[in-house]
Amino acid sequence: MSDLTDEDVRTILREHRDGGAISRLYATGEIAEDAVPVLGMLSTQLEEDGRGEDAARVGEVLGYVLAAGERPPVTGWVGKV
Repeated sequence: MSDLTDEDVRTILREHRDGGAISRLYATGEIAEDAVPVLGMLSTQLEEDGRGEDAARVGEVLGYVLAAGERPPVTGWVGKV
C-alpha cells in the first residue's frame, strides 16, 4: 500500500489537472481505468522536461492509484485539503 495520504495525492496533482482522469482524481477521488496510463504518461513527460522530482511524486501517486484500484468518487474528498 502507498504511504501517500489522500491529502498528499491532491497536493501533488493540483498543478497537473487535465480536465480528464487527473482532474477527476484531484476533484473527487475517483479512479477510473484511464488513470494509470495518464499518470504514467505525465510522469514520463515530466522526466523528459527535466522535472525529475515532480516525475517521482507523480510516480508515487501512480503507486497509490494501483494500490487503491478503480473506485467511484469518494465522499468528502474535497475536504481533505
